[in-house]
Amino acid sequence: MPRAPRPGRPSVTIGDVARVAGVSRATASRALNDSPLVTEDTKEKVRDAVRETGFVMNAQGRALAVGRAESVAILVTEPLDELFQDPTYASILRGITEGLAETPTLPILLQASSDAEHRRALRHFERHTVDAVIDISPYVGGDMLEALKGGTLPVVLCGQLEGQPYEGIFASVFADDVRGARLAGARMAERGRRRVAVINGPLDNPAAADRLVGYRQALDGIFDDDLSVSTGWDSSSGFDAMRRLLEAHPDIDGLLAGSDRIAVGAIAALELAGRSVPRDVSVIGFDDHAVAATSTPPLTTVRQPMRDEGRIAAELALAMVDGEPPRTVVLEMELIERASV
Repeated sequence: MPRAPRPGRPSVTIGDVARVAGVSRATASRALNDSPLVTEDTKEKVRDAVRETGFVMNAQGRALAVGRAESVAILVTEPLDELFQDPTYASILRGITEGLAETPTLPILLQASSDAEHRRALRHFERHTVDAVIDISPYVGGDMLEALKGGTLPVVLCGQLEGQPYEGIFASVFADDVRGARLAGARMAERGRRRVAVINGPLDNPAAADRLVGYRQALDGIFDDDLSVSTGWDSSSGFDAMRRLLEAHPDIDGLLAGSDRIAVGAIAALELAGRSVPRDVSVIGFDDHAVAATSTPPLTTVRQPMRDEGRIAAELALAMVDGEPPRTVVLEMELIERASV
């Protein structure tokens, strides 16, 4: 029997472990990666060989052994200030980290909003320094997706693109914005509001475009294009838009806001104009961020399962790394009733 290398020696390799365990190098690698293709008896032999040889696998060695970098890039093509201002991203990121928490895979935040950052990110992708990419803002930086389309890395999109141009190529997970907006619009109609304003996010964002479709469907017969505006997602945008709408249409009795932050800003403008919520104007937000429950009055809103979206994105990425085909997962929305309607 060959003599085992002395414990702790830096020359010890996975080949030494395989030889001592009496298995192939590939089997030793799979055993160290806890592959289901290897029996428990064989895994125990490999573990015994690791202890006998003193083998220590560093990050680089492990990556070579298992054929993986054990990291996933979380691609952000929005500017960083938007990333940190919008709680939607924080919820998705939390879900991704939770989805990877019980695995060896690390999430790596990769900013790519400028041309130079795009080029740097693509260089890393070409070198396979990560195992997969989760794009949390796929509606920005379409050239990045086109470049990834021609590569071999598994890609998951958090969000829906118009026409789903990458269906079957990339995995995707998103909530049904049309249905969510219909829930909000139907509740507004049930309340008896007939002069309903819509303050939505930028319509080049597919989520905002889908929400507008849902609002139109739910307010069929009373939807007024003159009462519908597109703006930023933040509260100051909501405040300014509401103030302009009230100046032109003082008879507004309802507001459907494309985000909770828009709704909070709009409520401030309504109060400044002497309009009471919900006595004079009913308001429904979107997302169900923490600000919805703490606003005055507490905000009725559409709950978007963002943590679930992030968690499922992580699961889809890991499944594709393991050789599974890309899938599309559509999540449901829920109307959360509070005091603003």
